[in-house]
Amino acid sequence: MRVDRRPAANDEGKPPVLLLGGMTQTLSSWGAQLRPLAEHRPVVAVELRGQGSTELSLADCTLPRHVEDLAQLHDALGLRGPIDVCGFSFGGRVALALAAEHPELVRKLVLSGVALERGIVGRLIVQGWLACLKTGDLEALARVSLTDILGPAYLEANAHLVEPMVRASIERNRYDGVLALMHATLDLPPDSPWTATALAPRVRAPTMCLGGALDPLAPPAEVAALAAELSAEHRTFDGVGHTIAIETPQAWRDAVVAFLDQSISTTSGA
Repeated sequence: MRVDRRPAANDEGKPPVLLLGGMTQTLSSWGAQLRPLAEHRPVVAVELRGQGSTELSLADCTLPRHVEDLAQLHDALGLRGPIDVCGFSFGGRVALALAAEHPELVRKLVLSGVALERGIVGRLIVQGWLACLKTGDLEALARVSLTDILGPAYLEANAHLVEPMVRASIERNRYDGVLALMHATLDLPPDSPWTATALAPRVRAPTMCLGGALDPLAPPAEVAALAAELSAEHRTFDGVGHTIAIETPQAWRDAVVAFLDQSISTTSGA
């Protein structure tokens, strides 16, 4: 697994925070967050099986496989005790599953862009992504998904970055990896034990759910519903789409750091 591990610049004895990105995100996607987060706590960013340059078999890319990958990684990196886990979108669903399956490994949980149910709009978007992949390459997916994951204000302000973003998505990901991840995790049957609805009641870690007001993949009402199931803290970012940590990096980081720094006794049942 490809890992970017940063020691804390000022060692305050805080537990490491593990960053898990969205389906086509790579270590580079956390570029604006790694250094500032590592000022006061160790940080580990990971490309999961099927993501970026991680070289693991794609025969099994299901959520249980990702969970066991992370449990083994925790041991391989010599991480002692429970850690904090921040997951975005697909990475958030993996983080949720990890907290449910291995409560001894997760001290606190931050979920960004994760909904209790996807909703009809989200399901249509995912079906569109799968149709794009039938072209046999990643460019169609990279172009179509931009307006699904990034809010209009961010796209207007960063129009000059659209082509570099498309190129980066194509160059940093593998077609077979993205296809395997989508087929294994995006269309779970309602009775699967790995849906957010099934996993949430098993999570014991204090949790915070973050969502964008303009997110079609994780609509605000469904993010709030997941927060309610988890008895979690909840915040919605106005004017923001799916990729909160990229669209409003300072506000996302401030919310995450404040939550992680709270004592455990003040985070439960918020």
